[in-house]
Amino acid sequence: RKEVERRERAELQAAVERSERERTSAELKALRAQVEPHFLYNTLSNVVSLIEREPGTAKYMTERLIGYLRHTLDASRREHATVGDELAIIGDYLEILRLRMGERLWYEIAADHATRALPLSPMLLQPLVENAIKHGLEPKIEGGRVVVSAVAQDGVLNIVVEDSGLCFGVATDTAGSGTGLANVRARLKAIYGDAARLSIEQPEVGTRVRLSLPLSA
Repeated sequence: RKEVERRERAELQAAVERSERERTSAELKALRAQVEPHFLYNTLSNVVSLIEREPGTAKYMTERLIGYLRHTLDASRREHATVGDELAIIGDYLEILRLRMGERLWYEIAADHATRALPLSPMLLQPLVENAIKHGLEPKIEGGRVVVSAVAQDGVLNIVVEDSGLCFGVATDTAGSGTGLANVRARLKAIYGDAARLSIEQPEVGTRVRLSLPLSA
């Protein structure tokens, strides 16, 4: 009887975990479907407007868009990614936005080779960078900077997205519903349980979002 009960508990736990993985996968697919068309349409619109007056810039933006789509497509076909994979997507994304925003956007991505090789669940970073642009820099007349950094230390992967834009929640017309951060928190909970943390910090200027992920997961 005890053995039967043990097997039943194990089967139930396996079913719960499988259901959680399927739900997380569905949320990830929905997030990709939400992000990509909006970004794609705006970028293509910019390319069209640049073709005649700045053909070189239009060509370069198209090349970066191709890189962004290639990296995103590769990530969509894998259940697992690396820090480097996700930073490559972020790099193409920010470079396209730099072309669109001009001098209003400066960005930096910092991570050494060893850190870039570490595993990371797909699409955890992009919503954070999008928030920095949409809610921090775009509403600020002079724009600003975005710095994305990743460091592994003492068994923890720390990823920081920091912007010099408006402070968190200041731009009420672009405040949104908080769905992006809520989705990231839900995915962290599903993947890492209570071992991961997302924190929002307020430096002197702008906003700093920090992801702390266990390397043992």
